[in-house]
Amino acid sequence: MKSALRLVFFLWVGISFMMGISSAEAKEWPKIVTIGGAPVGGTGYVYSGGFAKVLHEKMAITASVEATGGPVHNTQLVNAKEATFGGVSAPAVYDGWHGLGWAKGKKHQDIRIIFPMFNTFFQIYALKKSGVKEVQDLSGKSLGVGPVGGTSAMLWPQVLETLRIKPGRVVNASSSDLNSQLKDGLLDANAQTVGLPWSLISEIETTHEINVLGLSKKESQTVLEKFPFLSTGHIPKGTYKTNKEKDIETLTFWSFFITHKDMPDDFIYEVLKRVYENTDIMIATHKSAKETKPEYIVYSPLPLHPGAVKFYKEKGIALPDRLLSTR
Repeated sequence: MKSALRLVFFLWVGISFMMGISSAEAKEWPKIVTIGGAPVGGTGYVYSGGFAKVLHEKMAITASVEATGGPVHNTQLVNAKEATFGGVSAPAVYDGWHGLGWAKGKKHQDIRIIFPMFNTFFQIYALKKSGVKEVQDLSGKSLGVGPVGGTSAMLWPQVLETLRIKPGRVVNASSSDLNSQLKDGLLDANAQTVGLPWSLISEIETTHEINVLGLSKKESQTVLEKFPFLSTGHIPKGTYKTNKEKDIETLTFWSFFITHKDMPDDFIYEVLKRVYENTDIMIATHKSAKETKPEYIVYSPLPLHPGAVKFYKEKGIALPDRLLSTR
């Protein structure tokens, strides 16, 4: 009888001890988080709302989406622990990590990638009467590349310079303004980095004959040698009336969510588990979340959080060495 009581006592002590450990670990998990989104109404801001909903409904975490300046600002916020998570584009976060471009020599290397958001495509359209049928035809032509400070305005001129293509004039303005200029004959072509379908192309091809351009595999490879954070992809046939019969080869870049390297490994592991189990919630918030799939993590330009490394390895995804991180 005494032996049985002793056994029960030690079992109770052991269970209490383990519960204490679990409670201590749980206490390390944040119950309130901030998510760096994008300007209000932007894709990144809306998408972040879906992520916040998953955290709230499936992990009982209070998550607030903050309106920010976008990928560059989010890189700064997460690196400084002023935001728990942040949505970033591969070009912006790559420059931040290496201290290039906007980072001006200051390396932001306390951030880690956790999951892919969506893909963004390099796209150009031009009126047929402009004579612009391929990207090489842009030499000497007028080209819109979006507003100053935007990812498109940063990347397109660099891509064209790499390919030794010299537009006669590069114009900065909102995409809708550039679209109006193109219709009025004040602009030869309009270029953007944007998801599929680009609504302006879908709209203008209902009233005008246009050509939709990307970049050939050879052109893309030349650019990738200089900009390793970019990827290759294609605009599937049927995306636009103009490309009913064939895919359009082009460059792309991915957007990702990041966190700080000091976030608990088991917490990030659990976040990823809940995100991928509930992508339907995120897709209902913004359809671009259809591309939030584990296999796309290999396009990350930076190391992953250790909790993410564990998760993807358990999913059988072969991670390149450049993505592995201990801290």
